[in-house]
Amino acid sequence: MRSHWMYCLLLPVAWFSPALSAQPVPIVVDGRFEDWKTISPLFQPDRPEKAFDLTSLWATDDEDYLFLRIDLNQDILLQENNSLALYLDIDGQGVTGDLAGAEIVFFFGERKGYIQHDGESLPIEYQALDLCTAPSTMGRSFELSIAWDAHPWLKKLGFGQHPLGVMLFDRRAKEILCYAYYSPQREAHSPISTSTLDKADPNHLRLVTHNVNKRHLQPDKRDAFTRIYRALSPDILVLEEAYEGSPEEILDYFRPALPNAADWHAYKAGEEATVVLSPFKAIQVAPLGNSAAYLLDLRPVYDGELALIVLSLPCCRADSARQAEAEQIAGYVQLWKNFQLKPGTPIVLAGDANLVGPVEQLLTLQQAGDWDGAPLEDLCPRQLQRPTAATWRGAGFSPSRLDYVLYSASCLKVGRRFVFDTVDLPAPLLKRYDLRPEDAPDTYKHMPVVADLILPHPK
Repeated sequence: MRSHWMYCLLLPVAWFSPALSAQPVPIVVDGRFEDWKTISPLFQPDRPEKAFDLTSLWATDDEDYLFLRIDLNQDILLQENNSLALYLDIDGQGVTGDLAGAEIVFFFGERKGYIQHDGESLPIEYQALDLCTAPSTMGRSFELSIAWDAHPWLKKLGFGQHPLGVMLFDRRAKEILCYAYYSPQREAHSPISTSTLDKADPNHLRLVTHNVNKRHLQPDKRDAFTRIYRALSPDILVLEEAYEGSPEEILDYFRPALPNAADWHAYKAGEEATVVLSPFKAIQVAPLGNSAAYLLDLRPVYDGELALIVLSLPCCRADSARQAEAEQIAGYVQLWKNFQLKPGTPIVLAGDANLVGPVEQLLTLQQAGDWDGAPLEDLCPRQLQRPTAATWRGAGFSPSRLDYVLYSASCLKVGRRFVFDTVDLPAPLLKRYDLRPEDAPDTYKHMPVVADLILPHPK
């Protein structure tokens, strides 16, 4: 296979005959792969030949995005410290771009690449492709989406209008890992399936977690925060990185957005300044490194208590510190269960988990454990208007899921769940909730995550 491809590189041949296609199916870029089960791989070698090699490549698409799934034979971080490169020949004209005719080149480990058109080379980062990847943790399987019309040059090149050549290349070994052909189908996907942001049942308890990234208390951000939280109408608002201000000052800042806010309470703990705003009193507040534990008394509205851990784990390359805090949190939940909580008390871990390293950090949090001995369930909600579970958008790294909700599924059900963004939200929803497209960008890097908890009422 590789010698044949290298031969192709030396000759002026096109990538596009014959072209293969896969039946499009709905894909959500969330780091889970159940939705790929009905798709046949475009490429699957008999056996991996190198220490770093590809084991499978899949492709599918819809009217807006190309989706790829990449399986490797070793663990990597897709967005850092790897030599994997993606080459896409998109214009249907054979050798008109870079290596073997590729007009799009992206180096995953460097988070940059270029687009070639008419002899010009345009340096790009993820924004030029509207690239979204998952998971953000280390792994051997990754999925990604690229928007057909993310950049004017892609439109000029007819991206998505011609059969595609797809090549993965190991830059360190200078080895081609695979090449394949794919014919986009561009079938229309289902439109946004909701006309409301409201709870499905007014008796559900809406938890909203949001890393405000130090933007709270800024006068010029208050209107955007107010419109967003009015639209989401949380019953418990959980914040991370709310460093400035006392709990009362933070509550006063957000008070115009909160229903019946005169009756709300405010608590703050942890080195990363986690905050809980709610009409429910905290029985206990305990810092857990950057994160914090809040035991909330839900009576008389609901029957019992809510054991809430607000996550704000160490970020970036602090893998050992993040693992240590995950272990501290899991240990605290065990102490709660052994000595304080009534059996069956709902347990929720929610917030900015910063999981950008070994997947063991997530497993440690989940192994805090449900009451039935199972791991805590990972809610993994998706965005309303895009096929992704990404909760973070910023510079340098492509959008990914950093904010989590883990919960005890044996005693807690969840109704509506979604990641909230105002960008590309349908106009009727914006109008109905008095929102503006720029509201979310004014308040993130992180996007609010919404989970409607279904809890028992007093008998």
